[in-house]
Formats: sequence, structure tokens, C-alpha cells
Amino acid sequence: MGTGTGDETETEADVVVIGGGVMGTSIAFHLAEAGVRRVVLVERDALGSGSTCRAAGGVRAQFSDEVNIRLGARSLEAFARFSRRPGQEIDLHRVGYLFLLSRPEDVAAFEAGVALQNELGVPSRMVSVAEARRLSPLIVPDGLLAAAFSPDDGH
Repeated sequence: MGTGTGDETETEADVVVIGGGVMGTSIAFHLAEAGVRRVVLVERDALGSGSTCRAAGGVRAQFSDEVNIRLGARSLEAFARFSRRPGQEIDLHRVGYLFLLSRPEDVAAFEAGVALQNELGVPSRMVSVAEARRLSPLIVPDGLLAAAFSPDDGH
């Protein structure tokens, strides 16, 4: 796999990956790790300089369906060991993720989501407005009914 400096000219490849953001670099890494010998990663600018560097960076397992809950939890596990594999520190901060809820129907939906998350091993929980303010003192509580929090999520 080339270094991506733009100095190399590859004329043959088993796989060409277009885009050097989080998805493209991950695909190229995993292909090379799996034994694909000639992987070329094409990126027009610096690696990670497109939409990847503009993302907020929030990572969570708080979702309302099993597939995304499992994917989020698995992603959090992978990010936690990222410094060992593939070997780059990503400065993960597991400070929690807090959803503020101001409509009764959202409270009901999040209560169902938290129940499913808990069944799948995610330590999320419903919290009162007072606890949400303790977790994040800058919250303006006007109109809030409840919140959902998971301490393992972060950025």
C-alpha cells in the first residue's frame, strides 16, 4: 500500500480505494491486513481532510434498533483499542452522551430504546432533568421533561 504522498505512480492494483477519509482508509487498512497485496488508496488532498475532519466526532451506542445499538457498541470497543490496532492514538473521550427530551412522545420512545439498549449490554439510563443539569450544568431546563444518558459514549 502506498504512502499517499502523491509521489508514487501505481499502474496496477488488486483493489483501488477512492477517498482517504475514515471509510476509505479503514477499507484499505483491512484489505491490506487481510492479505490483499496491491491496495491503492487515492485521495485528492491530505488523508482525512474531506468530510471526515468536519464531523462532530460523537460516538455512541444509544440507538432505537438492535443493529445500530450493536454496531455502535462494537465501534466504541474498537475505538477504545485503536492505539493497539491499528496503532494510532485517536484521543477517545468516553464522557457520556446526553439526549435532552422535551416532548412526551420522545420520552416514551427513548424509554423503549433504553430498555433495548440495556438488554444488549449498553449501560444507558433515563435521567431526570435535575440529573441532566448535574451532568451538564449549562443546560437550560425550561421545557425539558427527561433525558437519556449513557456513560460509555463520547467523542
